[in-house]
Amino acid sequence: MATISATSTRIRINGPYKSFVSSSGSTSTVIQFASGDAPASGDAGRFLLWQNTANTGAWEVRFIASSTSTTVTVTDGGFSSAPGASANFVISSNLDDINSATATSVMRAQGRSYQMRDRDFELTSGAFLADVNASLSTKSTQTGGGFISTYPVADGCVLQFGRLVGGEANDSTETIGGCQIIFETSNNTLMFTNQSSANTAGPVLNFYGCLIESIAPVGLPFIRSPGAMRLIGCIADGPMGGRLYSTASELVDTRFSGNLTGSIAWSLGGSFTRSIDNAFFFQGNTAIKAFESFTGAFTNVTFADSLTQVIQSSGAYSNLLFTFTDCTTFADGDISNSNGQYEQLKSINYTVTDSSGTDLSGVKVAVYDTVGDVQSGGVQISSGGAVPQINARFFRKDHGATAVSKAPFDIRIRRYGYVYLGFQSAVVEPIKQEIRLSGNTTLVSTEAQAAAITGIALNFSTSTATITSDHNAQSLYDYYQYQLDQTANMAYGEDLILSGTSFDLADWGLVVDGATYTGDVTTTGTITLINGSTFVGTFTDANGTTTITELTLTGLKANSEVRVYQAGTTTEIDGVENSGTTFATTTSASSVDIVVHALGYEYQRLNGVDTSQNLTLPISQRADRNYSNP
Repeated sequence: MATISATSTRIRINGPYKSFVSSSGSTSTVIQFASGDAPASGDAGRFLLWQNTANTGAWEVRFIASSTSTTVTVTDGGFSSAPGASANFVISSNLDDINSATATSVMRAQGRSYQMRDRDFELTSGAFLADVNASLSTKSTQTGGGFISTYPVADGCVLQFGRLVGGEANDSTETIGGCQIIFETSNNTLMFTNQSSANTAGPVLNFYGCLIESIAPVGLPFIRSPGAMRLIGCIADGPMGGRLYSTASELVDTRFSGNLTGSIAWSLGGSFTRSIDNAFFFQGNTAIKAFESFTGAFTNVTFADSLTQVIQSSGAYSNLLFTFTDCTTFADGDISNSNGQYEQLKSINYTVTDSSGTDLSGVKVAVYDTVGDVQSGGVQISSGGAVPQINARFFRKDHGATAVSKAPFDIRIRRYGYVYLGFQSAVVEPIKQEIRLSGNTTLVSTEAQAAAITGIALNFSTSTATITSDHNAQSLYDYYQYQLDQTANMAYGEDLILSGTSFDLADWGLVVDGATYTGDVTTTGTITLINGSTFVGTFTDANGTTTITELTLTGLKANSEVRVYQAGTTTEIDGVENSGTTFATTTSASSVDIVVHALGYEYQRLNGVDTSQNLTLPISQRADRNYSNP
């Protein structure tokens, strides 16, 4: 029987609950007892471990459906084969065992909810701890320098929560009886083991259908798993990463979130027998670390936009290769460094028939990329209409190099006696979704009106807008939106953004040629005014910021002389000797002095008039009482 003891910081499970060897006559689901710790009817609901080899990665765990003193019947698909005589078996301890063996101050239980009070746990000497449909809250109060060891699980031990229908290493995905496990740490921790290489005798860590929550108010938890670690159908939330070394490890149908620091992530220390499949990484700093020479295969993995980066590759060697098939497409910039090699692929699955729909065998199918390399193992040949899956590589990033595109693809299908098919494809996954477009309420022109706008020329290839007749921000925006809608310009993004009367031109250049443009403009390019052109508004370009405002004087007497000077100087900005009733000018000065004089009217001088923004100023001229009309 297992020995369960506790200290102020840890609960230790030492040895197995029961272990025995089988006799002859066992089947894949019914195990015959020969000697050792005899099973009992109360063992139903526990788990049975078949230690079928010295390699713990090949061990098999199944749920006990029923038990007697001579037999144990398992479910979840049974074992992979019928065990022979003298096979080694272990029955699991569970959380109730720990609760029964400890005081309330150590372990508190309420129904199927368990709390290890300020304690983590340890498995030693072949211990096997497993449970289903439970909630377990733990806390490691271990402290010290560097990364300390918490939740230690010794070689040859097994920790499992939840059930996997179909069993390990069988491409199984059905999980039932999952648990909620809360790991809380108080230091930088190495969880479960501190080993840094694969170990065929290493511990087995199985989490099936579980909610795994990591709470790290201080420090970061990191798992180094030398033996098999399986996360299938789980949600792993919170700061937790790990390096998995065993080829028997499986990461499938699991959601990872909350790794908000770049110093921890999930990395491979071995090449898994099973691809990492249907994982979902989101709300984190880094999804994956590329490490040394370890190769990894990923299929149907989702990388959300909420990730800071997809791959941290500073520790990758030149011969490391990660392949991503039917995963979220990511760019060169989502990989932190130029170390390692990375490929992204899309799967192609064809069924070929004749014109009446009858399946054809012997049809040859080949896919070639942009440099003429044939994809996925060469020419494929159909059998019963089905063509073996072809994985087409559209992204390749070599060590120390930038990524290159390998799409579109040339696809060729032929069989003697049938018409040859050859076509080109970007090879993208089918997408079905509803897109709803809201009306653009910023526009004021109809499509026909926008098409009729003249005096604006947009050169998308050089990112230059040229204005040759008077326009404002609204007419420029309407014309720009019309041009974006033209087929030839569909390749370009919407770079010019209008807010009110202010245009952000991104890096576009603006040339105003013999015309007036009214509105505010910001660009990292340059704004050029030529041939007497005028800009009314504030513009910021590579040369700085300039504000040009419009000054309008109204109510003038006919034939008035008007002069506008920079405030406090004799530098004339503009003037006229015979005005009409209105005088208008533009200025970049923030204040001006204005002189107005007309025959028979008093001389007026207005000092320090604020022209930091457009100003319309009514002028009232009083008759000169000393003037005598000759």
